[in-house]
Amino acid sequence: MFHKKTVTFRAIVLVLFLLGSGWAGAFDLAAWMQALDAPTIGGSVALDGPLDLGWITVEPGAGCTVRELRANGSRCGLFFDGPGNLVVRVTDRFMVPVAMRNIKHATSLRRASEQDGSLRIVEPLKGAVVWGLELPVPAAIGGGGRATQLPGWLSKILDDPTFAHPSHELAEQAFAGAHGTVYAIFHGNHDDLLLDQDPVIDRLEELYVIKKVPSRNPVNGGRAYVLPVAAQPMGRHWWDHVTAPMVATAEDLSVNNTKAQRVTVRAKMKLRTTRGGVGLWRASLVQRTYKERNVYPVAVRSVLVGGKPAPWVHQDGELLVRLYPAPAAGATVEVEVEHEGDLAIRPSGDAYWALGTWPWYPQPPLNGELASLDIHVTVPDSLTAFASGDTVSREAGDGKKLLHTHLDGPVQFPVVAAGDYHVFSDTRDGVKCDVATYVFGKKKAAKLLLDFFFTTIKVYDGYFHTPYPYKEMHIVEINQWGWGQAPPGVIFITQEAFSPLSNTINQIFSQGVNERIAHEIAHSWWGHVVKMDSTEEQWLTESFAEYSAALLLRSAAGSDRKGKRLFTKVLNSWKSGTAMLGDGASIYLHGYMAANDEADTMDRIRVLYNKGPLVLHAIRLRLEKKLGAKQGDRFFWALFRAFLKHDGGGFGSTEDLVGILDRITGDDWHPWFERYVYGCETPSLK
Repeated sequence: MFHKKTVTFRAIVLVLFLLGSGWAGAFDLAAWMQALDAPTIGGSVALDGPLDLGWITVEPGAGCTVRELRANGSRCGLFFDGPGNLVVRVTDRFMVPVAMRNIKHATSLRRASEQDGSLRIVEPLKGAVVWGLELPVPAAIGGGGRATQLPGWLSKILDDPTFAHPSHELAEQAFAGAHGTVYAIFHGNHDDLLLDQDPVIDRLEELYVIKKVPSRNPVNGGRAYVLPVAAQPMGRHWWDHVTAPMVATAEDLSVNNTKAQRVTVRAKMKLRTTRGGVGLWRASLVQRTYKERNVYPVAVRSVLVGGKPAPWVHQDGELLVRLYPAPAAGATVEVEVEHEGDLAIRPSGDAYWALGTWPWYPQPPLNGELASLDIHVTVPDSLTAFASGDTVSREAGDGKKLLHTHLDGPVQFPVVAAGDYHVFSDTRDGVKCDVATYVFGKKKAAKLLLDFFFTTIKVYDGYFHTPYPYKEMHIVEINQWGWGQAPPGVIFITQEAFSPLSNTINQIFSQGVNERIAHEIAHSWWGHVVKMDSTEEQWLTESFAEYSAALLLRSAAGSDRKGKRLFTKVLNSWKSGTAMLGDGASIYLHGYMAANDEADTMDRIRVLYNKGPLVLHAIRLRLEKKLGAKQGDRFFWALFRAFLKHDGGGFGSTEDLVGILDRITGDDWHPWFERYVYGCETPSLK
């Protein structure tokens, strides 16, 4: 932590840094960031002791020299040239077991010990580079030393990483008020590690292990990627909502695909600032697409802010846009981005493509997108297009088809798809559903899916007392196997849902296909009525949808006895999957479980799809035990309904869920959630 007496010095340093980089005149954001990513080495810095970064300490050893890094006329960090130690202290009680799991599963770190509920990691270092515009260290002395350029080990990491360069984090510090940001890469004896410390915007400190994609990978071989080791919230609890500096309130997306794979996207975004001093907008935007061994670049052509050209950088799968002058709190800023590339990838040469939930448009962070939506799609007349939203118009002519959809919002993750589809439609009780079958017109399967959809939303309406939130649903067949996805107003579902018994492969993947479709339909409530603002809250979408689907299949079984038997079968599968997780499997912190191999990846899936619904069932049983079976069941549904109404259309939170449980039962549920949702324990279902 910085002392108050250093605040004035920090402010002066930052002002000098910005003035030295052309703040007052024409500003070249790309050159400014490039200088940060490849700084020059300045004079020696005489530290009084180790560099203390709060939970992390860098201890220079004998023979280690500390030099300053310089970019844009000022100091931007420190270079530790020589041996030392990195000491990490994980004190967050929810993170400690997750971090211990990660160390065992994904790192070669050898000196990690748990004591008094905290975790201490010591890693011998060969060197380190620490970026920070406000590091509380004395000024440099002289200007010479052994090294004249950054070490080769660092260049190999930052040559073409799959994660953001340090300049992205420091740009937020310089232009969006993220004081105290630190980005560091540590060259360890056993592992290289990355630190990202942001006390203002994300209010989070994270430590990752750096790995390399195997060279045998024909597309990404040799590129650096990261896996989580540990993380801790800064000045908050894990469950506290973090507000994005800017929130997208309206998105107008134009998608033009008139030739092969080529797509031009024009995105007009209305952004509302949540505080003053935010002079930078940072969004995700794909930089390359892949098909087999081929790599296709995606290029930004123009960026306008308020109708005028603005500085921007498209790097590392992110788009950073400079806003100058910084708008006042509550102001609305209009940003327009045009980019193009081979986005309409047709898998295996198929006659369809999909722009899914990945950042094919400038995608705000999870807590920065609550937008109304307009999508305009142009495709060749051989294709039929679908997009999130209710249909405003469909037109055809001059060898093209045009689609316009609209949603009042708020919306996250809009999608677009187009292909050689046969469309079967029905409208019931004011809701229209399209079923699009790929290549062949599978009328019988489409009719079954239409009936299933309308029956399901009627049952869910009865469960949730919240009506289906859209006027239209588009169920689109994907010519693959074994998965489904439910962005707003669209369900992508693979081919076994359309011909479940036609061959052996279909029979394998069709097991549970009704439950999968019911799960995806449930996302219209759990994911779109109640949205997540962080990966920590993802269980509110996936686990709630999974539990809802199981209850639907129980009620649709035809008899109470058969329904109970079916639900027991699903419950036993949740128990079995949960039992396979091992230590350190937190529902809330599942995103920090390092997915180092297929088994670890499956564990992250099991946490959301097995342990999460198991915890919901444990809540139900606890209510029944306290209040009796009938009254407990009534209170359980009251919980679901109150949660949907409390967070309807906005961001849901686990703390909202706890608060509703407290009110309807008169008990304090937080200790229970600390054990089974935030923590890693599994509740008993006895």
